[in-house]
Amino acid sequence: MSNLNKYSIPQVQRALVLQGGGALGAYQAGVFKCLYEKIRESQIGGNEKNVPLFDIIAGTSIGAINGAILVSYFVENKTWHGASEKLEEFWKYLSTPTPNISEALKQWKKEYEKGNPLIASEESARRYYSVKEFSKSGVEKVFKPIYPPKQDNRFCDSQNQWLVYDNQPLRKSIEKFAKFPIATSFDDGEPRLLIVSVDSTEGTTVTFDSYESDPGKRETKYGESHLGKSIIMQYNEGISIKHLIASSSIPEVYAFEEIDERKFWDGGLLSNTPIKELVDSHQRFWEKRIGSKNLESSFRVKVRRKKMDDYSSKSQEPQEIQRIPDLEIYVVNLLDPRENNGNTVREAVAYDFEWIKERSIDIKLGNRCDAKTNRLYTDYVNLIEKLISLGDRDELLKEKINRILEEYTPRRFTTEEIKRNVDILKNSFKITKIIQIQRKDDNNSISGKLTDFTNETIDRLIQEGYQDAMSK
Repeated sequence: MSNLNKYSIPQVQRALVLQGGGALGAYQAGVFKCLYEKIRESQIGGNEKNVPLFDIIAGTSIGAINGAILVSYFVENKTWHGASEKLEEFWKYLSTPTPNISEALKQWKKEYEKGNPLIASEESARRYYSVKEFSKSGVEKVFKPIYPPKQDNRFCDSQNQWLVYDNQPLRKSIEKFAKFPIATSFDDGEPRLLIVSVDSTEGTTVTFDSYESDPGKRETKYGESHLGKSIIMQYNEGISIKHLIASSSIPEVYAFEEIDERKFWDGGLLSNTPIKELVDSHQRFWEKRIGSKNLESSFRVKVRRKKMDDYSSKSQEPQEIQRIPDLEIYVVNLLDPRENNGNTVREAVAYDFEWIKERSIDIKLGNRCDAKTNRLYTDYVNLIEKLISLGDRDELLKEKINRILEEYTPRRFTTEEIKRNVDILKNSFKITKIIQIQRKDDNNSISGKLTDFTNETIDRLIQEGYQDAMSK
């Protein structure tokens, strides 16, 4: 598509990145509701319903599920108006009353009534024993245990049993709120959906994309492409429920999700906050759409982008050159790798097994956006553009710059593609804004927070997400 009309290239695209985190995903429903209201208000004073919101939604695990519900709603209704209500309705549907845990609470209650300063709060105990009950009985619309547990047939260890859970209830719940397959198009003004999973054999992330890679074709390539050993996953009709389940199949909890004879696991194993996958996919799409030669020609021209205040103008203003659109990124984090120092309960008790489990989850899955690295990348792009522009009024300097651009980069291995400096630079774009909304644990947090689907907890998470986003 190298003959693309340059006026169809937006200057900036806005992306939403949704982190994985099980039941904590309800928080993202509250955040999205607030972002919709704030962005609409900033663009048109809140008077119109049909406003541009997000060009791309990238998600892992429950973030992928939330993203699919939102994009599916847009495809069906051709507007973002009502999407936040749809997502909140999904979470109300998943949630369940607190189970009968009165018997399990007896010993805790005795210590609580004694005034034991080390005992958990009433709310913390409610969450803890609710999750413990869910692990035995399941959550009606999310998962259920498969009994009896699988026995160890290799070492004949009777204690080495594997209780596997069935995610069929979650599949049915998702299909009740999203229509599959999800196939979207930039030319039709539809948002792009990126779903991140992990190939358990290759040990690498795999990004499923609702946009076409070529006319009539949707596919994902990954693996050792430089050795000619790319794995190609084709899904021309669009993203299916299997791709979502692949993104959220937690190892040990579930077996795996098989697609085209390949086994997939939860994307949170390698990229629970899929910013890298977003950036890579954004670059590949626009490189193919604009064309390598057009990008190179544009890079050699002094950048003359007109500064505008509002996002709507940025999207519609014609560009003088053809470049990959810059990105504004909104990230919704569900887990924080840093301990919440405001947790007064934690300060009063010893670091016990419960704390170890919870902190381990937070650190492993709370891989946040590296704002410093992204800012540095954008600074490099700005610097390179300024250096290139020095040759605009000096023909001798311009010739020297062009010779440098034509020089070949060092090859790290013999199978690596031969590239010039300009080949590396022409695909560059800027991350103009990063806004992170970070969920924080409260004093009643537990290690099993990813599976606390009780009504009280889900309602609280939605409200907290809204309030936190409002403060941004």
